[in-house]
Amino acid sequence: MTLRIAALLVTSSLLASSACGLAQEAENLTDATLTLEQWQQRVQDARQRSEAFVANARNRTADPPSSEQEDAEVADQRAMNDPSLQPGDIVATSRGFLVFVGRDKDERRTGDFLPAPNPKRPP
Repeated sequence: MTLRIAALLVTSSLLASSACGLAQEAENLTDATLTLEQWQQRVQDARQRSEAFVANARNRTADPPSSEQEDAEVADQRAMNDPSLQPGDIVATSRGFLVFVGRDKDERRTGDFLPAPNPKRPP
């Protein structure tokens, strides 16, 4: 969200500075005094600026927005790989509450976690 807001601010400031430059250029030449070659040059310049802007916008997708599922998986892995886990500890994951039953010094595996019993239902 912050990245999108920053991108919008940068884009709007670029557009504003381009508009100021175009306004100054337009003051120098009124449409009535333009020759055909000058008008075609202005159109060509505007087309090049537009193409450069689009190409730049397409190249700025280095950090694609992550999905909620990816965020949940990262959080699950962080919780399950916590080095301070002791047998019997319960971790909250996107799949529910899990009880750590592995050894505290061993490498974590999916079998080291079992679903936590529901306190509302007898085991």
